[in-house]
Amino acid sequence: MQKIGLATCSKLPQLTDDDRLLLNSLGQAGVSAQPVVWDDREANWQEFSCVVIRSCWDYHNRLDEFLDWVDLLEKQNIPLLNPPDIIRWNCNKRYLLDLEAKDILIVPTIFLQSNSTENIKQLLKDHDWQRAVIKPTVSATAHQTWLTCFDSPDSDQTKLEKMLTELPEVMIQEFLNVIRIGGEWSFIFFDGRFSHAVVKKPQAGDFRVQDDFGGTAFRQEPGQHLIKQAEAILQAIDVVPLYARVDGIETDGKLILMELELIEPALFLGVGEGASNRFAKAITQRF
Repeated sequence: MQKIGLATCSKLPQLTDDDRLLLNSLGQAGVSAQPVVWDDREANWQEFSCVVIRSCWDYHNRLDEFLDWVDLLEKQNIPLLNPPDIIRWNCNKRYLLDLEAKDILIVPTIFLQSNSTENIKQLLKDHDWQRAVIKPTVSATAHQTWLTCFDSPDSDQTKLEKMLTELPEVMIQEFLNVIRIGGEWSFIFFDGRFSHAVVKKPQAGDFRVQDDFGGTAFRQEPGQHLIKQAEAILQAIDVVPLYARVDGIETDGKLILMELELIEPALFLGVGEGASNRFAKAITQRF
């Protein structure tokens, strides 16, 4: 029987409730699977036919260590899904510029290097933005993500300058208010095929859609025009990932990409009927 490791983090040693649905589906498919903490020094990765990244939700805080682990598995010829090259590319949100170069619509974004002396208000004025979201280029679950505006107090400038002394790079994106109205779409794909979608909405008065900040997510059937646009975004990377989540907002019938999640996204297996079985089938077809 094939044995698969489902990589997770020490805070979630048994995976998330959602990811545990995959264990049953893999078992029904005749595959033995077990959660393994990615930085567990006692873990024997050689015992697995492959390793699938799931709940590694601390990787952004320890990126160098995480990428060393990815390198380790690659050197030991242990198949990692998604593959190492995809992981390395997707871990820094500069990948958005690569997709924009391929005519993918992204949220207007500026990248600032460490110790930059840019002024927030001047940036907003130059780009004709009323509000902007500021966050690290390596981030997850809205970590260090905050909202500023043209009339923001001077403390926002101080906050940005502090980030720029602590981080190698910071990104500033135009805030599109449609996210507070229509929410953010998440399109889930397995082996390049659309599985299901959810809409995530922030709680009243906030802009972050993650449940850590009071956001909610619910199953929603997207129109074919949105599915096709999400597929086009995924096809732009020229590689078919095992799993992918395309996050975006709809405006005037167009899907604007927020993030292409290829490392450890929540896949909302519990709300997509048969989703865990489709994911398990995609995994078994990889080896």
